[in-house]
Amino acid sequence: MASRRVGPGRTVPPPRPVRAHPFRAGVALLLALPLAACGTGTTGVDGGDPLRLTVLADAAGDGVGEWRGDAGDFTGHPYEPEGVEVSVAYPEFEGAGDFAEGLAARVDQEVRDFRAGTRDPVRLDVAWELVAAGDGVLGVRLVRTEEDMHGLREGHATYWYDARDRSVSSSTELLRGQEELVRLNALAREELADDEHVDPDALHPVLRTYDSIGFNSSGDLVVEFDDGHLSPIVDGHVPDSSPGRRAVVVEHERAAPLLSDLGARAREAALVEEPDLELPPGRPDDAEVGPPPGVVTAGYPGVDCQDGETRCVALTFDDGPVEATPRLLDLLAEEEVTASFFLNGGPALTRPSVLRRAYAEGHEIASHGDEHEHMNRMDPDRLAAQTAAVSAMVRRQTGFTVEQFRPPFGATNDAVHEEIAAQGMAEVAWTVDSRDWEGHGREEIVETVLDGVEPGAVVLLHDPRPATLAAVPEIVERLREKDYVFVTSSQALGGTEPGKVYPPDWDGDW
Repeated sequence: MASRRVGPGRTVPPPRPVRAHPFRAGVALLLALPLAACGTGTTGVDGGDPLRLTVLADAAGDGVGEWRGDAGDFTGHPYEPEGVEVSVAYPEFEGAGDFAEGLAARVDQEVRDFRAGTRDPVRLDVAWELVAAGDGVLGVRLVRTEEDMHGLREGHATYWYDARDRSVSSSTELLRGQEELVRLNALAREELADDEHVDPDALHPVLRTYDSIGFNSSGDLVVEFDDGHLSPIVDGHVPDSSPGRRAVVVEHERAAPLLSDLGARAREAALVEEPDLELPPGRPDDAEVGPPPGVVTAGYPGVDCQDGETRCVALTFDDGPVEATPRLLDLLAEEEVTASFFLNGGPALTRPSVLRRAYAEGHEIASHGDEHEHMNRMDPDRLAAQTAAVSAMVRRQTGFTVEQFRPPFGATNDAVHEEIAAQGMAEVAWTVDSRDWEGHGREEIVETVLDGVEPGAVVLLHDPRPATLAAVPEIVERLREKDYVFVTSSQALGGTEPGKVYPPDWDGDW
């Protein structure tokens, strides 16, 4: 299908990258807020269904144009497997070019990440629904249907446009802030606790878990979760999508304290009898805008590892997430330690809820390549897919764009350097090898790490190793006795830049 526009519309600029905003996940108290009278369910699309967002329009018509495109309209991605079918449509509104541009960028990212972050992708369809239109606020729900070797899945993301400042917002910006998102996450866990088909512990207050929030025809808040997003972990398999979509509904009087000004106006825009597409003139707000709720920055703010006084060390864990990773996260939480996790593709697909947890708890998420193979021995035409996969998987699960890549075994060469740089990441190895991968016991791992650590050290560890988990508490205790501060690898290295290799003299000759 060639790209075309239907109905009134305007030319949309080429898709631009969506910038991620940093956010430090603090400890948020769950304030006493009676958020009862909620529901869950899986019934079909119906504007009058309390478990569904309102739908004001789902096709081009008076005042609503539409852009349509296929695979040929999405080029320039790091990895473009052949034969993948793409069919995309999103709306255009007169006087809301910024909204069309924002939707274009987000759809482009969805296509890119589907191609790279799934196994044997077959086809991706993106359709749209208008879920709010009034008082200068527009809400568009993108409906994503995808097929790969694991079957069919459906997902949703709802975006909001405010004509007053011409801003495009994610769904979490309907909430006042991160604390309100944490409250909503606790409520959703409570409401889904008795659903035998889902794992409520898979819920974490991150952007992509809460990427579709809106209102039903009664004005109640609706949060919907994609096929398989909350499914229990099954070793060796991606989460089962068959339980389908899940939704939590919060009655308005209970939800109102959680809403931002945009959220309150969005609710009114969802309750109009007819779409009001008359948009008032607006101008961009030049004030500095913080990150949307659900966007997390790893590490501790205010720590300067380059000040000549602070003794920093980064614990980094390769090859996860695995069955033992939640226990490791428990240990790190108990010790109030931040770390870096370099993930492989298979584990990331199998345990997406664990990587979401690590991200939500302020750990740095990085890539260890799709398959755990020597990339310096690969045919060059395999490098793009190996490099792109985990980045796409992480973004699909959290919204975070990975900034660091560690080749398996640290094995690298000029071709690997070039591919990692082309995909906008820094290449990060280590300065201290715990040698836990050799099968050493707890005591030997501890002594190897302690003997090698100096300020600014990046320590190589592996969370699949039982002896490593046993060693972590003592490593932490003994390094703290030496006044070390635990940071991410980025912080320990004084920040990393795309295209550079750390340590600079790393030759990767394995």
